[in-house]
Amino acid sequence: MRVPAEICVIRQETPHVKSFLLNIGKAKFTFLPGQWLDCYIDAKGELGVAGYSITSSPTIEGEIELTVRENGENPVTRFLHEGAGVGDTIYLDGGHGDFHYGRKMGDSLVLIAGGIGITPLMSILSYVDMRCSGVRATLIYSAKKPSEFVFKERLEEMARRNGDISCLFTITQPGEEPWEGHTGRVDAGMLQEIGVDLEALYFICGPQNMGPDVKGMLMEMGVPPENVRYEQWW
Repeated sequence: MRVPAEICVIRQETPHVKSFLLNIGKAKFTFLPGQWLDCYIDAKGELGVAGYSITSSPTIEGEIELTVRENGENPVTRFLHEGAGVGDTIYLDGGHGDFHYGRKMGDSLVLIAGGIGITPLMSILSYVDMRCSGVRATLIYSAKKPSEFVFKERLEEMARRNGDISCLFTITQPGEEPWEGHTGRVDAGMLQEIGVDLEALYFICGPQNMGPDVKGMLMEMGVPPENVRYEQWW
């Protein structure tokens, strides 16, 4: 069933990414951390639909957050970036997908994100932070350049406040932007350097081929294949 949602906050996260805080009131909308939803709009008299990962935690009632990268091809994404304003209503249906985390699945997580692939992992981390005391979560987040990290300040604040959460940021295309952190793609050496738990549950989300490539690397490191889950959007 489609649920109406009013846009109440719009944030420009990066030059090409916006977040939308949506008020769903008392409507019944259930999802698991890491799942995605379908977003519907009326685009010039035609119904448009697009799928987006949910970035908020299901522990927050009455609100849902979506974070969307600019894409001129999809009419829903184009509307959200070019036409949507506070007070507008869109329609949601979900949550969907097998890429999700629940407390009973394990108490040690490693989350590996590439670019906008941070979105479902942000939902998982927020859920862990709010509801899962004692769960250890490590995030490794790769972006082309520093300005393309989404939620970086929020993630750093979460890690400062919650000693069970840690974050590592790495860029793959060092250039003119100042950066003193890690560089290079996520590889075995990087994971070994920070001492990831090889028995943890791994969630991977990023560009095409990132999931299979990283899963293969993890299996070579000794991570059980059944402990690895991945999702890709482009």
